[in-house]
Amino acid sequence: MIKFKLYWDKDAETKWLNEMADEGWAMTGFFAGFYKFEQTEKGKWRYQIDFGEKFGSVTEDYREFMNEAEIEIVQSWGYWIILRKLASKGKFQLYTDVESSIEHYTKILKMFKVVTIIELICFFIEVMVAANGAAIGWVFACIVAAFTLVVANATIKTKNKIIELKSRQTGIDPEKDERQVSPLLPIGLLLNSCGLMMGQSDSLSPMMTGPVRMVITLLAIVFMLVGAAKSTPGCGRCRKK
Repeated sequence: MIKFKLYWDKDAETKWLNEMADEGWAMTGFFAGFYKFEQTEKGKWRYQIDFGEKFGSVTEDYREFMNEAEIEIVQSWGYWIILRKLASKGKFQLYTDVESSIEHYTKILKMFKVVTIIELICFFIEVMVAANGAAIGWVFACIVAAFTLVVANATIKTKNKIIELKSRQTGIDPEKDERQVSPLLPIGLLLNSCGLMMGQSDSLSPMMTGPVRMVITLLAIVFMLVGAAKSTPGCGRCRKK
């Protein structure tokens, strides 16, 4: 069985993989959002996701350490490493103390920040391309903007996780960043890029694409307006009550 999902939250992804395992589906492979599962005994496997030191691969020391711990490396993708262990071997937890957990999430936060900067640079490049007369630039600008918002949300969530972990060390109530971008906003941007792309296509009949493009554009506007209304930008760090 193959399922398609896009996750930026590794904790949510881990939870989903373990829920699938509880239903008797063991994840055996991953590529660009496509997860491959095979049927197995319910609850046989426990999954965890780690953040590696090398892009697209794992070191020999890491592989040997996991083998000694009876942990199987299912897949590495970018810096992410999907691991699994037989449930019969006991509880599967990678980081058992607060300090190592903070270090783990700090690495992830740095990666998200770098990705956000790269995407912002790409966005401004596409805007400049569009401003110079290449209308297709607006299509890619909308796509990049959508992914930038998604990564920005992931950055804030990871930052809040670190704040929460640090509060355990100090015993002080955490001051979390409550800013959030509604998922409807990037969805609206992606729909708008589809509408723009249809307008740039010479292979499609204007009579056929006109009404469809209008519907897509209207939906995009609705999603973006509702998404903007539901987003909570600019409130900064708010004390948790």
